[in-house]
Amino acid sequence: MALLLCTHHRPVEATPLPTASFLIAILLCAHHRPAEALFGRKKPAEDAAAAAEPAKSEPSSEPARPPSIIEAEARTARELAAAVATLTKDLQTCTGRVEAIEEGFQDLYAAHLNSVDGLRKCKEGMLTTEDMSKLSTDLDGVNPALLEQAHAKEEAKKRAERDEKLAERHRELIHELESQVQQLVRRERTWERTISELVARRDMLESREGAWERTIGELMGEIEIRNRRESWWEDMQKDMERRIGALSRIAVVERFGYGPHYVSMVVELEEGVSSSQREIIFQLAPLELMPHSVHVFLSQVADGYWSRGTPAFAINAEHVLQACPHPCLDGVDMGGNVPGYPYGDMKRAGLDTVSFQEYSPQYPHQKYTIGFAGQPHSGPEFYINTLDNTMDHGTLAERKMMMHPTHYKVWATENFGSAEDVDEKAMEPYPCFGKVVKGFEVVDELAKGLTRASLPKKDESEGEEVEESDELYEHILLRPVHIASMTIMKDYAPDGEGKGAASDEL
Repeated sequence: MALLLCTHHRPVEATPLPTASFLIAILLCAHHRPAEALFGRKKPAEDAAAAAEPAKSEPSSEPARPPSIIEAEARTARELAAAVATLTKDLQTCTGRVEAIEEGFQDLYAAHLNSVDGLRKCKEGMLTTEDMSKLSTDLDGVNPALLEQAHAKEEAKKRAERDEKLAERHRELIHELESQVQQLVRRERTWERTISELVARRDMLESREGAWERTIGELMGEIEIRNRRESWWEDMQKDMERRIGALSRIAVVERFGYGPHYVSMVVELEEGVSSSQREIIFQLAPLELMPHSVHVFLSQVADGYWSRGTPAFAINAEHVLQACPHPCLDGVDMGGNVPGYPYGDMKRAGLDTVSFQEYSPQYPHQKYTIGFAGQPHSGPEFYINTLDNTMDHGTLAERKMMMHPTHYKVWATENFGSAEDVDEKAMEPYPCFGKVVKGFEVVDELAKGLTRASLPKKDESEGEEVEESDELYEHILLRPVHIASMTIMKDYAPDGEGKGAASDEL
């Protein structure tokens, strides 16, 4: 039946459930039993044999007589009872067989439904390989064409799924490639703009480079010209200094002799008290070393600038004692009331400063030497070195030689930023043109003088304004030491023998 339904493609709902009568008919047909067996009826020959059986069992003493109605009815009743018993027994057997047939039919029908559903899935392509294998195993009578068709549909389904996955991957790859292409296009445009900008910058730099080359060439030419001019100026300056030195030497020799030259300076430790006067004698530097500075100082002394008015030692800077001619004590810098430059008369005479910063390494600023103060042109003040100031007042080369390289680097960094940036012109030396040969104790006594820095500071709590004092103000002596006289000495012997008299003029 299942194969018939699959062949004609009938749906499951078109197959009705069998009735009991139909099942009994099938059962009877299957066993091929006649209808007489169901109702206990016999054939005529059998009836005659049955009628003859009593005669055989009992001997006949009397002639046979026909059976009565009662006997016939009794016999019929007995036969009916036997037939009913047989029929009941057969009915029970049939009932058991019917139940077995119904149970088998239900199983067969369930298998039929499963087969029909499997075949439907085969036709629709919904049957999996596992179901198809099971169907081909369970149903021996399935049409091979349907199974092949089902296999083909399954393969087509798998191929379609695989193609769909490949198509999806292909679309993803195309999308990625399109994104990369767009990104590369954007980068290419950016690179094009960048290249254009770089080309423009290159052209601009080339033009600037050309201008710079022209400018550098012009500047190099100007620098060369300036270097030449500077070299000429330096040569002219050195030549002028040599000439000034030579002329100064000639002037000193003509006016003051060949030397050595000595100068006597008398100071009053207590102003107005003649008994407090003390003498200090200076020996000036040889004319071969410091002719111009010696000429200026001897001219100042000879012209009386250090003997009239109020020349004095006014500054004690702890490493030097500085003296100034008249009228320095009246100037504003020293606390006086006279404004402006106080040495106008010396300037008109050309004796207020030296013409250049003359210096000789052979005559350094050692202790008890004297030199002109101030820069860039020193004078007319001079000072006595109370310490060895060769490193601070000498040349840069002397400082490098006297200082440890590490200390020199620290000093250069603190004052100029680095050792390479040290300005040699700013480090020009001070002229050192003489030394003390007598009166060392007087110099030491002067160095003990108190300065304004020793005064107690005013406190703001007293209601008075505290002014910020400069370095010069702090080093001014509270009691400047008056210079009573300064004269040039003739025939002075340093050992004290043949001491000559002081002379104001030669």
